[in-house]
Amino acid sequence: MNCTLFFNIGIELGFVMKIGKLISKLLLNCAVIFSMMTHAEDIELYVNHNVDLDEKPRVLIVFDTSGSMAFSTSSGNSCGYSGGYILCSDSRLGVAQDAITKLVDGNDDIDFGLMRFNSTSGGYVLAGIGSPMSTLKTTIANLPADGGTPLTETLWEAYLYITGQSLYYGEKVNELFRDTSVESKTSTTNRVRKCNWWGCWWENETVTNYTYISPFDNPDEVKRCDNSVNVIYMTDGDPSAGSDNEQDSNISSLHKSYFGSSLSDSDKIAGVYLHKLAKIIHGTDNVEVDLRPDTSEIHETGRVYTIGFGSGMSDNGKRLLSETARLGGGKYLHANTSDQLSEALKNTITQIREVNDSFTAPSVASNNVDQTRSRESIYYAMFYPKTGARWRGNLKKLKVSGDQIIDKDGKQALNEDGLIDKNAKTFWLPSGENADGNSVELGGVNLYLSNSSSVPNQGRKVITNVNGRLLNFTRYRVVFHYGTIAKAAVDFEADANEVEDLINWSRGLDIDDEDKDGSTTDSRKDIFGDPLHSKPVTIDYGNDDIRILIGTNAGYLHMFQDKNDVLSESWAFIPRSLYKIIKPLRENQADTKVYGVDGPISIFFDDKNNDGIVNDSDRVWAFFGLRRGGNKYYGLDITNPDSPKLLWDEPITGGTGDFSELAQTWSKPTVTYVNLSGYKDKPVLIFGAGYDTNKDNVIRTNDSKGRGVFIVDAETGKKIWALTPNENGFTGNHSIASDITVLDSDYDGYVDRLYATDTGGDIWRIDMPSENYNDSTEPWTHFKLASLGSTLATQDRRFFYKPMIARTMFSKVSKTTYQGESITTRIDTPFDAVLIGSGNRSKPLSTATNDQLFMIRDINTVTQSFMGTDVPAPITQADLMDVGSDPFGNALDDVDKFTELEVELGEFSGWYYNLPTTGEKSLAASTVIGGVAYFTSFSPASTTDLVNQCSLTGGSGSLYAFHLHYGTKVYDNLKFTTSNDVPDTPQLYFGIGDSCVDGNSDGFCDDNTSEKVKEQSQFLSIGPGIKGEQNPFKVQEILGPGLTIEDGKIKLVSDAVPIGFGFKTQQTFIYKQEINDNSN
Repeated sequence: MNCTLFFNIGIELGFVMKIGKLISKLLLNCAVIFSMMTHAEDIELYVNHNVDLDEKPRVLIVFDTSGSMAFSTSSGNSCGYSGGYILCSDSRLGVAQDAITKLVDGNDDIDFGLMRFNSTSGGYVLAGIGSPMSTLKTTIANLPADGGTPLTETLWEAYLYITGQSLYYGEKVNELFRDTSVESKTSTTNRVRKCNWWGCWWENETVTNYTYISPFDNPDEVKRCDNSVNVIYMTDGDPSAGSDNEQDSNISSLHKSYFGSSLSDSDKIAGVYLHKLAKIIHGTDNVEVDLRPDTSEIHETGRVYTIGFGSGMSDNGKRLLSETARLGGGKYLHANTSDQLSEALKNTITQIREVNDSFTAPSVASNNVDQTRSRESIYYAMFYPKTGARWRGNLKKLKVSGDQIIDKDGKQALNEDGLIDKNAKTFWLPSGENADGNSVELGGVNLYLSNSSSVPNQGRKVITNVNGRLLNFTRYRVVFHYGTIAKAAVDFEADANEVEDLINWSRGLDIDDEDKDGSTTDSRKDIFGDPLHSKPVTIDYGNDDIRILIGTNAGYLHMFQDKNDVLSESWAFIPRSLYKIIKPLRENQADTKVYGVDGPISIFFDDKNNDGIVNDSDRVWAFFGLRRGGNKYYGLDITNPDSPKLLWDEPITGGTGDFSELAQTWSKPTVTYVNLSGYKDKPVLIFGAGYDTNKDNVIRTNDSKGRGVFIVDAETGKKIWALTPNENGFTGNHSIASDITVLDSDYDGYVDRLYATDTGGDIWRIDMPSENYNDSTEPWTHFKLASLGSTLATQDRRFFYKPMIARTMFSKVSKTTYQGESITTRIDTPFDAVLIGSGNRSKPLSTATNDQLFMIRDINTVTQSFMGTDVPAPITQADLMDVGSDPFGNALDDVDKFTELEVELGEFSGWYYNLPTTGEKSLAASTVIGGVAYFTSFSPASTTDLVNQCSLTGGSGSLYAFHLHYGTKVYDNLKFTTSNDVPDTPQLYFGIGDSCVDGNSDGFCDDNTSEKVKEQSQFLSIGPGIKGEQNPFKVQEILGPGLTIEDGKIKLVSDAVPIGFGFKTQQTFIYKQEINDNSN
C-alpha cells in the first residue's frame, strides 16, 4: 500500500502531543494486510501471501510549505516580513516539523518519502520513498515557509512520480535540493546549428531527460498484497489564484481518454481541475484506471482524501475538496481546531482500509411484544485479518425501513452489492462524526470502547469467573482466587511479574502506550477483537431495552445495551480458560491466530406472564461455546442484564467425566424441552459432541472424540443423556461439529426427534418417542438416515452445519396399468424435507471434493422407535435424483413430460445438485422460506488467481434458490452472486411495506392510479447481499401441492404478495410448552 499524505498544516501546539495517535493509526491502516495459518481452518482464506517478503507500507508526506506556515500557531497572525515571512516562535511550520519528525522516528517499519510545494510552481520530491531515517529527519528540519498553494499542480507532480513519468515541476528545482535517486537520468547529444548577428556554426548540444522511478517499479511489486496509492490532501487555503492551471489541457486530455469527454471551464471548481485529476487517479465504477498499465498482472489504483483546515477557506474551496474526495474514492473532512484536525487525520487514515469481512449474516432484533414482527434494528459483525495474533473487529447497527436498509440519517445504507456503503453513517455514531461506512475501525462498538475508561474499579465493567462468581478482572481478584501470583502465572502462561500488566492490557488499558500519546491509562483502540465466527444475539428485555451478546477472539463475551439508538456496554466477561491467549495478543505474535469466545451463543427467555418484558419471576440465561478457543461450554444467568451471574459452578469441560467425548465446542446449544421423566418442566441444552481436530487432516480418517450428541440440564449443566460410542451405542465414526436440529413432530410442546450431521458426510436421526429413554417398548433409538460421503477424495463430503428440516407435502405421482390402460395417480404425501450442503469448513480452499446440495425426503413423519428390521437403510446419492440439468425447469411447457418426471422423482428419496465450480462448497446452513430452499456456497479462485491475494483469496460467494420439491429455479436465475465471498445463511425479516410502488407519493399505485397504497406484511431476506439485485431480497412462495396450469404451462411460483406460508411448507424450529412460548 502506498499512502501519500499532503500536509498544508496550520495547527496548534497541542497537535504535537496528539500526533502519536496519528502514528499508530497510520502504522495500523497503511500496513499491508497479511494473514497466517496455524490451524487448518477457514482463516486460510486470508493466508496466501509471500511470508518471506518484508513488505513495508510506503508513505509519501507532502508538505504545503506556503508562507502562512510561518504564522503563529496560537494567534494565526504573521510575525513580520523581511524578504519573506519571519518564522514565529510558535510557527505552524515548527509544529508540523516536530509532529512529522516524531512520526518518522517512531515508525521504522514504514518506508517514508517527502515532497513539498515549490512556491507557486507545483512541488517536488525531497526524499524518495524508502529514504534513510536520518535523511528524512534532516530534510524535515530544513523545510522553509514560503510561496503559494498550487494544489492541482502539486497533485499532478505526485501523479507523475507515482506513475513513473518525466519530471515537470521537479525538473525546475536544482538537483542539489531534490532526491535524484528516484529519477532516471538520460542524456542525448545532438549536432545543432546556431546563429547570431555575426554568423552561424555547428556545435554539440546535450539534452538531459529526467524520469521518475515509480514506487511501483521494484522486482517485489508483484509479490506485494496492496498495490494502491492513497493521497491525503490537507490544505488551509484555496488554490493559488491564476497560477494553478498549467496542467489543465493535460488533465482534460486524460479525462477524455478515460471517460470519453474533454473538460471545459464549466467543469472547474474554484478555477481548477483538482477534482477531475482525482477522478483520473481513482477511476469510476464503470471505468477502471490502472496507474501502471505496463504491469498487466497488477492493477495499481489510487484514492484521494481531502481535509480542509481552519476558517480561511471559501465555500467554493470547501466544495472543491469535497468533490475531489468524492471523485477520488475517498472522503472529505473539515477541521477548525487542532483537536478536530487530529481526529480528521486519524479518521481519514483509517478510511484507507475500508474493506471488512464477516462470516455471519446480520442479526435481526427479536420483538417479544409482537412476535409477528421483527424489530427494525439489524446488527452487523465485522472483522479485519492481520499478520499477527490481533485482528480488529466491530459491531454496527442499521435499520430496516420498508424494503430498504437505512443509516442513522435515513439514507440507503447498502451499496449496489448489498454491502454497507462507505458513505453510510451507522447508528451509534456520535453527532459530528463523519461517515464510518464499512470501515472496521470507525464507528460502532469499537469507537465506543476506545472512548470509554478501562481503569480497574473505575471504568468499564470487565469481569471473570473467580471464586465461583463473576468478579472484577483485576490483579487482586485473580491472586485471591489462585492464592499466589505465581500460581496465577501458570494459567496466564507468563512470568509472575507480567500478570498485572497482562490483566490491565486485556481489560483495555493502553499500558504499552501504543498510540504514543504519553498516557498508559487511556483505552486502546482495538479493545474489541474479531468476531470471526461469533454471531450477535439480541435479547429484548422490554421497554425498548435491547441487549446484544457477542463474543470475540480477544477472549471476551460482551453485552451491549441498545436503547433508543443509544449504545452502552453492560459488561465484558473473560473466562479463566482464556487467560493464556492474552500474552500472544498483547505481543501481537507474528504468524499466530489465537481464539477466544468464537463459538455460538444461545438464549433462554422464560417469560412467565407472556408480557414481553423481563420482570418478576422471569428468567434469562445465556449459553456459549468457544469453537477453536477450547472444549468448554459456559452458562450465565443474565436475568438482570447489568449483574450477570454464573449459572453453573464450573463450565462443561470436554475430555473429563461425563463429557469425556466432548471435543472443541462448535455446536450451538439448542435450548428446548423434552418429554423426559423428571425433566418435563426443565429446559435442556442439546448440542453435538464437537469437532475433533483430527479432521484438519486432508485424508479422512475416523475420529476419536466428538462422536455423538449430549442433552444437558440447562440450569445445572449436568448431563441428562448422551449418545456416544460409550453411551447408548452410537455407531458413528465422525465428530459432530454442527448444531443439532430439533423437531416436535406431534406438536405437544416437547421435542421428540433430533437430526445431526457429522464430518464424515452422514446424517443421523434420533427418535425420542417416550419419557424413558430405556423404555422397554419405546426406547430412544438412532439410525443413519443418509450416507453421502466416502473415503474417496472426490467424495469426501463433510457436514459442518445442521440440516434444515421443513415439514411439507408433495404430490407423489405414480403410474399403474389396469386392464391394459395406464392410470396416473396423484396423492398429496407428507414428508420431512432434510436439506443440507456439503463442504469442508476446515479446508475451504480445497478443490479435491465434488461437493453437493441435498434435499432428502424423510417419509417417516411419525416419531417412533426403530429397531431390528424396522431400521431404514441409509439413503445414498444413488437414491437421489440428479437435478443438475434442471429437468423440471425444462419441462414447464409440457405437462405430460413434467408429469413423467414427477413419476421418476417419486421413485427417488429426494434430489441432489452438483456444485458446478471447481472446489465450490457449502459453508453455511440452508434455509427454507415459502417452499423455496436457499443454499449459499463459496468457490475458491484458481491457483493462478491466488498468487497476489492477501485478504479473501479472490474466491466468490453464491446464493442458490431451489423449488423445494422439484429442485428447479424459482427466480429468473438459480444462482446469484453474493457480495460476501463466504456468505452466511439468509435471515428472515418480518416487516411491513407498501402494497405497490408510489413513485410520486400521491398515495395511489403507479400502475393503477385508482388503487390506494396499503400497508401490508412483508418478508425480506437479510444478508447476504446479492449483487445486481434489490437488497434486502424479497422472497417468493411456491404453489402446491399439485400442479397449477395456466395457458397450458405449469406455474410453480405464487404471484401473491406478501407470501403466505400456510402449513404446506413449514420450516420447523423449536416447539416448546405453550406456557414457555417466548423461550429462544
